[in-house]
Order: sequence, then C-alpha cells, then structure tokens
Amino acid sequence: MTIESTHTNVIWRISDGRAGHDTQSKGLVKALNLIKPCDCHDIELSDRKYGILDLLFKKFTTSEQLPDPDIIIGAGHNTYFPILCAKRSRGGRSVVIMKPDFPFNWFDFCFIPEHDKPKIADNIFTTKGAINCITPSTEHMDDHGLILIGGPSRHFHWDNEYLLQQLKEILKTHTDIKWEISDSARTPEETSMALAAIRAPNAEYKDYSSTGTAWVARRLNLAANVWVSADSVSMIYEALTSGSAVGLLDVPARGTNKLTNNLAGLVEDSMATPYNKWLLDRKLVSPPVLLNEAKRCAEYIYEVGLLH
Repeated sequence: MTIESTHTNVIWRISDGRAGHDTQSKGLVKALNLIKPCDCHDIELSDRKYGILDLLFKKFTTSEQLPDPDIIIGAGHNTYFPILCAKRSRGGRSVVIMKPDFPFNWFDFCFIPEHDKPKIADNIFTTKGAINCITPSTEHMDDHGLILIGGPSRHFHWDNEYLLQQLKEILKTHTDIKWEISDSARTPEETSMALAAIRAPNAEYKDYSSTGTAWVARRLNLAANVWVSADSVSMIYEALTSGSAVGLLDVPARGTNKLTNNLAGLVEDSMATPYNKWLLDRKLVSPPVLLNEAKRCAEYIYEVGLLH
C-alpha cells in the first residue's frame, strides 16, 4: 500500500522589487502551486545587502519567523547572493531564473533563456524567452486588440515619429478591432503624450500607472491581436504565452545583439510578425506553438523530485 506524502513544500521567493524579475519568479511559483499546493513566502530584499560574512556565518536575518524552505527561488542579479545566504542559513534547494553572474554550479537549478546560450549542464534548463505569469487563453475575441509600448534601452534606439506612423497605419487598417494602447515605465514622456492624443474611434489609451500587471494579464486573455514594440521582449513573450497573434512594432536596434537575434528567431519560426512583413498582407497569425514556460519549468522541478 502506497501512502501519499502529506508534506507541504515551503517556497521562499526572494524579490529585488523589479517588476520584470518578479513576473518571472511569481510565474514559476504560480505554476508550482498548480502542480502541488505549496506554502509560499515572498521575501522583499529592500535595502538589505548581503555579503560574504553573511554567507560565512550562515546569516539570513529577514526570514527568522518563516518555516525552513524546501525551495528558494529568485530572478535578477541582486537576488542571487541572498539566495546562497538563505540556503546556507536555512537549507533548501536553490533555483535561479535568468543567467547568474556566479558559477552555475553554486545553484541547484538554473532556468536560463536559450538566447543567453548557457553551457550544457545537469543543473541548467533552457527556456524560450522569459518565464512569466500568463497562461494560454481560451477567451480570445477577434474584435479585441492590445498595443503595448516600451521605450529606449541599451539595445534599442527610439524613433517617436516612426512609432506613431506604424500605430496610425494599424488603426486605419483594422477598424473592425477595438484597440487598447498602453505604455510602460520606460516610455518617453513625449511618446506617452502622443499616445494620449490619438483620436482614432477604435483606439483607447491607458496610462501604465493606472493599469498594472493584472490589467495587462486580463487584456491578453481577451485580445486575439497584440502588437508589442520590439524592445519589450518580456511583453512579447507574455503575449505569445497567451496565444495571441503577435505583431512586432519596428524599433531601431543598436546593432546586432542577443535580443535582436532572439526576435529574428521568433520571426523565422512564424511565432511573431514584424511590422514590415505585416505591411504586405495586413494580417497577424497566431503562433504555431503555444508557449507556457512557467509550466514547463515547474513540471521539470516536479520530475526531478523537488516537490515531495
């Protein structure tokens, strides 16, 4: 007779407070909970810095009242050393998301986007883009559209006039779709003001400060057609995970880099349609393969026995 384990896994999710990193770690924790309910605790690092002495003397003071962890999860540079301190202080298995700047073998598991080209190792699991909190939708409506705007970054320049030209062409072409347009914290003020000034009858602007991640998730659940500025790679993968047909608004790149190569791969695999290609037939197509990287990573963690 087999007796099923009644142990409830304790997960510590260490956060550096950055929305893009939190989306990834929350997405993995959410997916783990769907496999087996866990006792999850979020630990905000705030201004607390951990150093070599904390590691040597097994100190992780922010967690004194919490149960010992089975799994410690974090995404982003500032979480990696605290994860090591937490594990040495209280035990558990360490799981890092994104490519760490410490030796990979310092961690039990590393979930790294394949465009970062990590080495092959038993503790490395590659993902297609960034893990996120979105799940594939069954509620998409053809007359709902979403446009998500990012901003300049170290990988991309910003051409405000060209971006607005693309938006006007899309709105003029798809008058049968009700578009919602939202910006982000990186969007230049000039661009946000121009978006707010759009007077197309089939478009409505939403300031990002009045929306948030929950709003975007709800809209991705409904919008069958989504355009994302090419600089916003995490939002592109969120849109793909929802199963929407995804278009890439053209943003000038600062040369060839791992992100532009990653976007080129999505285009080559027909996962997303660049603006210049859309101009030929004025049509977006749904991705041929549904992504759900958070679920895939959680299933791997389960398969290797971390959930027990």
